[in-house]
Amino acid sequence: MDMAMKKELQTQEESVICRFYKIILSWDYVALKESKEQKKGTAELSLMKVKNRYTDVDDYIATYEPLIFEEAKSQITKEKEEEEVTDWKLGVVKSWNEADDFHFIEFPCEINEGESISQNDLLLLSRDKFADGKILPTFYAFALVEHVWKYFATPLVQVRLYLAGEFLKYNTDDVKSCPRLFNMRSYICETERQLYFRKQCSLSTIAREYLAIRTLGCLPHKDLILSAVGEDFGTKVDGWKIPTPLREYVENSFNQYQREAITAGLSSKAFVLIQGPPGTGKTQTILGILSTILHATPTRVHSNRTYELRQRPQLPIEEKLRHWRLASPWLTGINPRDSLMPKDGDDGFYPTTGNELKPEAVISSRKYHGRVLVCAPSNSALDEIVLRVLNGGVHDENDRVYCPKIVRIGLKAHHSVKAVSLDELMKQKRSSANKSSTNKQSTAGCNDDSIRAAILDEATIVFSTLSFSGSHVFSKLNRGFDVVIIDEAAQAVEPATLVPLANQCKKVFLVG
Repeated sequence: MDMAMKKELQTQEESVICRFYKIILSWDYVALKESKEQKKGTAELSLMKVKNRYTDVDDYIATYEPLIFEEAKSQITKEKEEEEVTDWKLGVVKSWNEADDFHFIEFPCEINEGESISQNDLLLLSRDKFADGKILPTFYAFALVEHVWKYFATPLVQVRLYLAGEFLKYNTDDVKSCPRLFNMRSYICETERQLYFRKQCSLSTIAREYLAIRTLGCLPHKDLILSAVGEDFGTKVDGWKIPTPLREYVENSFNQYQREAITAGLSSKAFVLIQGPPGTGKTQTILGILSTILHATPTRVHSNRTYELRQRPQLPIEEKLRHWRLASPWLTGINPRDSLMPKDGDDGFYPTTGNELKPEAVISSRKYHGRVLVCAPSNSALDEIVLRVLNGGVHDENDRVYCPKIVRIGLKAHHSVKAVSLDELMKQKRSSANKSSTNKQSTAGCNDDSIRAAILDEATIVFSTLSFSGSHVFSKLNRGFDVVIIDEAAQAVEPATLVPLANQCKKVFLVG
């Protein structure tokens, strides 16, 4: 994707996400709670049923957009567990401004142990504390957390509000004036105003799913997603080949059905569906798929065409010996490569902390280096695959087992895979940069986003939850992903499976 298209897509995404926030921030919390009570035991008749096929992108959006917003309402009004109860906290407005139809305010926030307030959390703000079902407030509105500055003695929180009015429908921009939003607008536009607030939920996942369905027209394989049929399904033409040693490993190590799944991954199909009950070796099959797709070459490379080679005049033997000595200094002395030991994963050697597998050989003869994004709906399901790769590795084109350079991105990484988590690799990168730096200016330019992007760009396989694959970090990568593998795909809602496809992949595996 060229820079112009990338910038246009980014502008479109910003417009879509702003509209999403406006709609949710305009909602009336008290009305949502009352509506939830009234709907108990009744079906929501206004929602469209999910279809197998859609006529166009608009038909797809019209089906899923209301469902996304219903899910958002459910998360906002969900009854909190006892250990998750968030009491009202008092804040004092320190500053406010207005931009792009939003109001932004900042206030200090006391965060107790075990509590957290993060970017994209949805807060309920009110002039007065109130309890559900009791005295109705008149000054209240939702607010979205933009930034949390934790380096102050008391963390400072910046939030955005939308106070222009309430949206009437999802598919229009019409808003109606609302007394409570007008009251809040008048109230917060003075500093030192007291506000009570409490955390309702996080909008990160639901926002990424909404963005995925609204930008479906820009996703690869759009037509295949809408129609659920296409030339890619049913074709038997192999698109990729694997070397003989690797093919023999697959034939000897997997059963018939696993081999069929791995072979399907080498075809020209855009989507590969792999289904199997628990305990049938789906995770092991994923390891086989990783081995083959990382070391396969296009079929056209294996062409049977022959070419006539024109030989240059032979050099005298003395001249040949001179060239050989210049080209092979290790024959008469020390190999220059032996005098330079690899440092911090440079020179093609990858750190293998946490496992005994050898790093990938730098003498590999293959010319095609694929990149894979492996996703799962939950952190626990994701860590299971990461651990299997760390312990079992993948096989290269010569059937040698090694551990590729992998990164596990996201929250709540299990301690067994912590060594390859993005946070841990960032600590190592910062430490290495500080040690090798000779002046402060060189480290000053190393911000967290650039470090994250550098680590992910170097990785052969990136592991992420479906939601986190829509993180802004992925938009900063210089290299996309050739293949996306989604494990436990049947446990995910469809909009969630669209999120990683925004990385412009060529092939998708749905395993479940």
